[in-house]
This record gives sequence, C-alpha cells and structure tokens, in this order.
Amino acid sequence: MPYNDILYPEWRNRNTNVKYPFTDISALTNGEGKFIDQDLFDDARLYPIGGSAGIFLSQIEVSGTTVTFTISDPISGVLATGVYDASDPKDDIALYDVFGRPAGILVSSITRLNLLIGSFGPGVFSFESNQAEFVASVAIPMSQAGLFGFELDDGNVVSGDVYLVGVDGVVLSLESGNIRIDALGDPYALAKACDDEGSPLATFCGLKTINGIEPDENGDFKIAPGANVTEDTLIRVSVAYGELSIEQVCTDRLGLSNA
Repeated sequence: MPYNDILYPEWRNRNTNVKYPFTDISALTNGEGKFIDQDLFDDARLYPIGGSAGIFLSQIEVSGTTVTFTISDPISGVLATGVYDASDPKDDIALYDVFGRPAGILVSSITRLNLLIGSFGPGVFSFESNQAEFVASVAIPMSQAGLFGFELDDGNVVSGDVYLVGVDGVVLSLESGNIRIDALGDPYALAKACDDEGSPLATFCGLKTINGIEPDENGDFKIAPGANVTEDTLIRVSVAYGELSIEQVCTDRLGLSNA
C-alpha cells in the first residue's frame, strides 16, 4: 500500500463526488433545465413535524440577494422553508415550518450559495420528488403525539420554552410529571369588573401587620390560644363560614362554663 493513500478522508472530501445529501437517483435537474450542483450541500438534517418518507427540495426562489429553499413531502406538501441572504451570509441555512418552529438545517458554503444566485438568476424554480429527493438518513422522524406549541387568538403559534402562569384564581402545580390546573376562582373578580368600568372602588390592600407583626413567608397570620401561664386557657379561637371567632370562657365555682 502506498504511504500517501488516505484511508479515511474528511467528510466534505468524501462527499465531493457524490450527490449526498440527495439520493443517487435524483436528477438534480428540473423541467426547465435548472441544474442543482451536487456539491451545493455538504449535509442536511430534516425533522419537520408531520413529515413522511420521501422529503425533497421542492422549490428554489431567488429574489435579489436572497434564496428561499422549500422542502416538501409527497403527502403533506410544503413542510418547511429556509432563507439564505447574501447581504448577511452564513454557511448553514436554518429551516422552519409554517408556524416558525425549527424543522432542520442545510449545510453549505457561502461561495456555493452565492454561485447559485448567479447561475439561477431571479425567479421561482420547482422540482419534483424524483429530481431532488433527500436520502433517508438525513431525515429524523418526529412523532406528532404531544404538545408542540400554543396557537394564540391572533393565529400566531408559540413554541420552544413556554412559561405557564396562573392568574385570576387559576392555580398551576406539578404532580408526578403532569401539569395540574385548579380553577379556584378569584374572590375579587366582581371588584375588578367594577373598577374596569370606572366605578369608584377602593383598592384592596389586605391585612399587612397586627401590632407591628408581619405574616409568615406564606402570607399567613397564625392566631391560636396560648398556655404560657396556665394549661387551661380561657381563650377559644374558632373558624366557621369564613369568619374568625375569638371568645373568652369563664368558669364559676360550680364548674359551669359560660361563654
């Protein structure tokens, strides 16, 4: 074996003379004769939610200094798009689905992407699945089960890291990995409604201190009878129907108690 033989060529060098990440049977030429250089992409990772087998590059749109790549599949149609802007060039093209969620990445180079703009020229160029299909190894199947985002009233979708905050009497808690939602209600909802309508209503402040003593870390005041002097205290504290009652019990000589 000659000494200068390379047993394990670098990734980019190894894929120079093959069509990867496209399949070997992809024509890479559409009906208009527009040809995609087999070296345009070094690699790809495609993970659009809802994608099926046979993901392919369905469209290349060139407008000014920008190129928009669209990927689709034979069943769902358009799955995601990615944009390259020569005025702010990057080697990697991030792909996002129609809701703005990450859907993959195309790895190329600034030089090759700029050459694509020059060779294609302005316009929209479509490709069929047999003309620019990606190999199965670059597609990562994504399960459609589970929660991937929230659709807001205006139609926008929020995904990624989301914070759930309970307000107006809604309490959120975590139990065994599940989110529990308790709708306890807001006792001051009517007061807020009156205030929103412009009615004169004093702002609720609540009890802040008792004889200069502040509540504990939970905002609670603990009121209970003590027994510093005698074990048989005369004070009774009880709660009934949302009211706190503090009573003094007296004992006569016959042992009868009167409140």
